[in-house]
Amino acid sequence: MIKDLKPLFKQVSWNNSSRFNAITYSGHHLVNQWHYHPEIELILLKRSGGTRIVGNSVETFGDNDVVLIGKNTPHAFLHEEKYLCQQDPAPEALVVQFSEGFLGNEFLRFPDLMAVNDLLVKARHGLCITESGKEVIIPLIERIFQVPSFDGLVLLLEILKWLTGQGTYQYLVKNTFDPYTLSANDHRFNSIMEYTYANYEEHISIDDVARVANLTKESFCRYFKLRMNKTYLEFLMEYRINKACQMIRETNKSVKEIGYSCGFDSLSNFYYQFKKIMKLSPLQLTGKGRTRGKSQEMT
Repeated sequence: MIKDLKPLFKQVSWNNSSRFNAITYSGHHLVNQWHYHPEIELILLKRSGGTRIVGNSVETFGDNDVVLIGKNTPHAFLHEEKYLCQQDPAPEALVVQFSEGFLGNEFLRFPDLMAVNDLLVKARHGLCITESGKEVIIPLIERIFQVPSFDGLVLLLEILKWLTGQGTYQYLVKNTFDPYTLSANDHRFNSIMEYTYANYEEHISIDDVARVANLTKESFCRYFKLRMNKTYLEFLMEYRINKACQMIRETNKSVKEIGYSCGFDSLSNFYYQFKKIMKLSPLQLTGKGRTRGKSQEMT
């Protein structure tokens, strides 16, 4: 789990002999801070799971998650500790980094490549590759790490060109989100995030988190909405529900136990929030009958 989440500017080190970087991270080296940089990242996460935060999007991720994250879009991956401790094989991330003008500012303006240029602009909203897209993209990403630099560049262009097709990705970040409202030195926002990740299992009130931010309740609500383009309670519910989804998939706990451990004080509220966000019930996600009554109170 990432302990210190700051939307930091990250200076990317470049290999001057190549138009892109291809980097492999594994084990505890996967742990990172919430950060942003002008370089685009194509990321393949293997043998891991946790919570993916891209801009104002909060979702769970699992094995073979593939995302294209654009210029200056803040992001972080909160890997569950059990994955970070895995060995033989260890979890890993294959990361391809490149700039929007990685082939020269004029190259992507050719008519045949305008769609690729548009894709890189869209990537500023975070693109999650669909399951059908992964079948094509994952082998190509893996090959980039196995071939000489020039061949890797050709493969990267092939990936980007293929991603311009319909139905290959889904947007992660709402169109109204502005990444530039997230200051790299906003320690107040960092404190809010740390408090949320450490206490989501407990009851959290607006008054509680406003005190953490050293703001009045009203000022805190305006402050958070400006930065995330959603209310704090909306963010908190999304985080809790995504943690619940992960527990449903990976544990044998009952729906009641999962709801309670994710900070809900009643099963009915858990069901309501789950269906509102996921568009299906917890039992539909499990495919199993783990509890009997929707209205049963959790005590």
